Amino acid sequence: MKTLLLLILFSLLFLQKAERDPRLIGKWTMLFSKDANGEIVKDEFYGKNYVETFTKDGKWIIDPQFLRDDAKRLGVNAPIDYSAIPTFQWKTIDNQILEMNTSEGSRQNRYGFLGDTLIFGYSNGQTRYLLKRK
Repeated sequence: MKTLLLLILFSLLFLQKAERDPRLIGKWTMLFSKDANGEIVKDEFYGKNYVETFTKDGKWIIDPQFLRDDAKRLGVNAPIDYSAIPTFQWKTIDNQILEMNTSEGSRQNRYGFLGDTLIFGYSNGQTRYLLKRK
């Protein structure tokens, strides 16, 4: 009986299904970012309308155009092998923190909504705004 109870407790604590806020699921178009002072950041990514996708099964898919532009920014001009673009995993905590798992580890950001706009808040004070695609 004790073994069964311990097994049930273990499964409840460690094998829980990842929490995913259903409001995040779908495609989001990048609008703009603001720095810690609230000023719009007009860098090489500004106005490009990159799309990020959050799937029901927990995949976070980054726009390949963003990866291409980021590589160019870093001085890499080789063509991108689109089949090698990674997908990452995501889950939410208390419908206010987004945890993204990448090859470099996991990171957490605060998020919220203003109508059909998704707002990410970063620890450095920057914010990023994305519009839900219809």
